[in-house]
Amino acid sequence: MSPVARRAACAAAALVAAVMLLFLLGPFHGNITGFFRIGDVRPPAPGLAGHAFVFPGQAGYDGQYYLALALDPALRDPRTLDSLDHPAYRSRRILLPLLGHALGLGRPALIPYALPLINLAAVFALVWLAARWLQAGGRSGWLGLLVLALPGIWEALALTTTDLLCSAFVLATLLALRQSRLALAAVMLALAALTRETALLYWVAILGALLCARQWRSLLWLLPAGLPAAAWNLYLLRHVPAGEGGNVIQILFGLPGVGWLQRIRWCLDEGLHGTNLFELFVFVTLLAVLVTLCWNLWRTRADRAAWPAAAIALLLGGMFLCAQPFLLRYHMDYSRVFLDLGVLLVLSLGWPRTARVPTYAVLALLGCSACAFIIHYAFGKG
Repeated sequence: MSPVARRAACAAAALVAAVMLLFLLGPFHGNITGFFRIGDVRPPAPGLAGHAFVFPGQAGYDGQYYLALALDPALRDPRTLDSLDHPAYRSRRILLPLLGHALGLGRPALIPYALPLINLAAVFALVWLAARWLQAGGRSGWLGLLVLALPGIWEALALTTTDLLCSAFVLATLLALRQSRLALAAVMLALAALTRETALLYWVAILGALLCARQWRSLLWLLPAGLPAAAWNLYLLRHVPAGEGGNVIQILFGLPGVGWLQRIRWCLDEGLHGTNLFELFVFVTLLAVLVTLCWNLWRTRADRAAWPAAAIALLLGGMFLCAQPFLLRYHMDYSRVFLDLGVLLVLSLGWPRTARVPTYAVLALLGCSACAFIIHYAFGKG
């Protein structure tokens, strides 16, 4: 392990642990289940009755569903299904709940502590992997700490979602590909797809990039990487109820530009003040991330080793273009869904022809959003 990368990752873990402790002792009043943003609309997960930190008058957030699955990953208790909004959809992201169940030794008292610790470890891994990537490009490993400028990192930590673990596996895949460690790349990509089903699209994008680059050996190694997650998704479609609320994909994505136009309309209707101004700032900054990343990728287009990362960036750019108003309404949704755009922007600093000044400027704007979120959330305003 590179000493600089290790030190950067340890520094990141220390900072993240301090902020998580601030959240725990502040807005969560010492109750670890505050990290799962449990609402009072649905019944609580089995084993949490009377012990959960509940946000009254709210539907809650994704973390409460992953906690329910971690407490009962086999769905043996019928009450677990009642606590899930989309059982089949939530179960697609099974790896984080399974790891939480294993690390918590299957005990309901320990599992709520295990899941935030896994996300803390994922941040450590993200910074370490980013540092290793940047060092391979002749940059300082300390620049890996720029990952902490991404607001989606802190939002995923506060809500205990699957985004951090998936991003760590995806970054490990890209680094392993760059180092020609193809077996490791295949395993990491397979784990990413079991953490978030959207990584199956990453798999297809990476295969397409390898095909275009005529990297036949890499292509053959990564061909089976998505099969475990594909098989798991097919099993869920047949054996686990879909739940209520309609098709999740149709809710989140649709015709290009519709969500963007609605986001602009909201700004005009609600005025540029308070929360709405911050929402606009985060949205515009994400647009700047996409533009800057695409520019960096264009300047690096001759480097075929960068094509897998470019394929993921283009895929996410297309998804962002097609995002529905439901997804773009709230920064804690789209900042996490498109977290990997920010991660790729940090990685682009390791490419020789990257436009560094614009990249640093956009990362500074992201850092402002991240700091604002941490302060806002720590005082119970999230």
